[in-house]
Amino acid sequence: MQATTIRVNIAHWVLIIAVYFLFTNPSAIFAQEFVAYSAAGIDVNSIGPVVNAFRNAVGSPNNGNALGPLANGRREINWDGGGAAAAATVFPNPMTTFNSAPATRGAVFSTPGSGFEISGQPTPEFGDLNPTYPAIFTTFSSPRLFTPLGSNITDVHFFRPGTDIPATVNAFGAVFTDVDLPESTSVEYFGPEGESLGKLFVPPANNGLSFVGLVFTNERVALIRITSGNVAPGPNESSVVDVVVMDDFIYGEPLVGPPIDKDQCKKGGWAEFEFPRAFKNQGDCIQFVNTGK
Repeated sequence: MQATTIRVNIAHWVLIIAVYFLFTNPSAIFAQEFVAYSAAGIDVNSIGPVVNAFRNAVGSPNNGNALGPLANGRREINWDGGGAAAAATVFPNPMTTFNSAPATRGAVFSTPGSGFEISGQPTPEFGDLNPTYPAIFTTFSSPRLFTPLGSNITDVHFFRPGTDIPATVNAFGAVFTDVDLPESTSVEYFGPEGESLGKLFVPPANNGLSFVGLVFTNERVALIRITSGNVAPGPNESSVVDVVVMDDFIYGEPLVGPPIDKDQCKKGGWAEFEFPRAFKNQGDCIQFVNTGK
């Protein structure tokens, strides 16, 4: 599958791109279609209209912690549980908090680093990692932020909410704080077979907020790889060191499917799939694998 890299840099309005990539395999021609959203600005008001437009495109309602599968809607993570009084909290790698009760939202995080942290007291905005950080990081949804530790890479894996069954989504977007360099921060989207579906570079907003997101029409996303800044949190920033952390994640309802191998249809596996439809039996599932219909 052909991948695409998109460089976008705007503020205060939606950048919408509908791009069709045609490529050929021995039996068919496929089309990849998506809409991209991007914004950067000094505060919530600067990027809020774009984030809300993305939410509307992904779908309503916000399904919160409801167990899946659900036919419609989206999921969101804002890291703000416990409010302003919550202590800075370190999580192991992988981080399963947002696919475990009570926060069953179908997302599990992993990193090449040591784990993850959600900011909090006694030194909010990751002052525990570096005392200069509260002066450069701002929040989109107050009061807490999110980062990997020991790495600047976060992988997002999707599951049917509340289960260990791998799933896919139609969209993913994220808010970043204090992106300084044009290509230090990116979000890359991968399909069920590990193919890159596209990569978005996050527009800079020094001491401000940035947002990027893609909504796919025909593709399903199995994995997101986020590169936040060009170093792991810890050092002071400079003209060449860009430390970036994250705020809200917004993504489509995780659904199981599509099947990509006939063996997935066997031994009752056909009954697990929800996308592109529920299959009537094993033969119906295998027919989809063979024909796409």
